Amino acid sequence: MNTPRRRYLLGWLLALYWIALFMGTHIPVPPSEVALPEGSDKLIHFVAYFGLACLLGLFRGTQKWASSFAIIAVFAMIDELLQIPVGRSCDVADGLADWLGAAIGIVLATRLQAR
Repeated sequence: MNTPRRRYLLGWLLALYWIALFMGTHIPVPPSEVALPEGSDKLIHFVAYFGLACLLGLFRGTQKWASSFAIIAVFAMIDELLQIPVGRSCDVADGLADWLGAAIGIVLATRLQAR
């Protein structure tokens, strides 16, 4: 159950996490930086969106799991597209990793709240 204090703290944590996620995905990567091996960033995408989904799911509650997933799914698409102007890649596989992380995060948050 969300007490007012818990909901307040979750709201702030969610907002800070979401801002950090957006900023982290929109910092241009200089060409001289050592690149990750091809495909290895999918785990990073999964974990980042898993965390976002857990926080959003806990904040919004069990009854809103579908709309919480939809919010994150749309954000993930917009997030990928907005990386193009800063010289980063827009990758369908990254988006799928985002969605998978979000789906599992929402399920976990729903299970935690049901207890």
